[in-house]
Amino acid sequence: MENQSSRISVYASDTNQVLSRLLQVFGKSRFEVSYMQVFATEDDHLKRIIVEAAFPKEMMTLILARIEKIIEVHRAFAHRDDDADPTAI
Repeated sequence: MENQSSRISVYASDTNQVLSRLLQVFGKSRFEVSYMQVFATEDDHLKRIIVEAAFPKEMMTLILARIEKIIEVHRAFAHRDDDADPTAI
């Protein structure tokens, strides 16, 4: 299993510890996070977080399941490989 860079969008409540909990999901498996950015949404209590990390593609389903177990997370999904603009969803 070769690590490849993948992007995941996460919609989560705006709380103090949600970013560290997201990083823990990747850190426990020793996957390298190369990019993380937080965007505002129309809902003041909800943020969109884009995470780019290197991990085997086969792990995507497991990682998404782990992320969605975080209480503050409302939804997480993977970007398609041809998504060029991280904000265009």
